Amino acid sequence: MNEDEFARTFEDLFRATYAHAVRRIRDKRERPSAETAALLNHLALSGPLSLSEMGRHFGRAESTLSEMIDHLEAKGWLERDRDPADRRRVLIWLSADGQAALAESTRVLDQASLAQAAARLAQPERADLLRLFTAFVRHLKEPVP
Repeated sequence: MNEDEFARTFEDLFRATYAHAVRRIRDKRERPSAETAALLNHLALSGPLSLSEMGRHFGRAESTLSEMIDHLEAKGWLERDRDPADRRRVLIWLSADGQAALAESTRVLDQASLAQAAARLAQPERADLLRLFTAFVRHLKEPVP
């Protein structure tokens, strides 16, 4: 099989994998909205921020953000803590549940479907698949000569 045939076959297999293992969400309330996911992701990347810092980062009024923060804190996704360096300042940060919600919101494939398919492979086959796929992805990341 030459490289072009490999590429076509791989694409077909990738599409089939996606079609059979795509994560389907029955209740949209189970996952963060795009706006909420963006806020959680921003906090995860930036670290704890005060409400005024968040307002500057997002270009939004503190009053608008405050409502959103209150809602996410009530869901258990955010926490407010006093800044140890300045007790007057309150920092907003992801809770453990917020980190889990963010991680879950970025999942594309259904983990249970993948695990069920993996269970039908022998352990050495699973190891080979992951080893080869890891090498393939590493080669995709390399610059093209």
